[in-house]
Amino acid sequence: MNESLDIEAVRAEALRKLGRNIVNFSKIEAGFKYLLAVSQLEGTGKTVSDQLRKNQNRLRKQTLGKLVQEFNKNILGDASQSEPKPDFFGKGISCSFKVTYDNPDFLKVHKRTLASIVAERNELIHQNLALIDTSSVEDYHNLITLLDEQNPRLLAQLEEMRWMMETLRESWKAFKDLSKSPNFLQSIQSKQ
Repeated sequence: MNESLDIEAVRAEALRKLGRNIVNFSKIEAGFKYLLAVSQLEGTGKTVSDQLRKNQNRLRKQTLGKLVQEFNKNILGDASQSEPKPDFFGKGISCSFKVTYDNPDFLKVHKRTLASIVAERNELIHQNLALIDTSSVEDYHNLITLLDEQNPRLLAQLEEMRWMMETLRESWKAFKDLSKSPNFLQSIQSKQ
């Protein structure tokens, strides 16, 4: 009877920690979707809104691996690389969001770190959980150890994404506030 209680307690702890990590993986995935959806918008007011919706729909069903590949390709970059010019004609606006690093070696490490988060998630879902013996206290303890070692890496990624999103929101707010100031229009007109 005591062994039955022990396995139930260990199982409950393992499932709680598994849920925590799965929620963190989901938040990371949602962060990538948000940043990618807004990372490259160009056109007029109407077409930018349409483009944002199209981006959101396109990204909605993307796997974490595909999101990380696109993030690494389109958002992370080397500060020394030149930026491409907008690809539209006539009146319009172009808004892009990039995270650049001055150190190419650090950038490579960062991209590998993101790829390893994808690999950890896939291994957890497709291998570790599939192989667990649900009657084994030892298997649950091993799962708990794995989840506890994994969670700080997930939290670090979430913190980095939080910083990116806050920086982006603060930039948009600062631009909005600036564009509403009476001096803004005068400043633009005086330089023409």
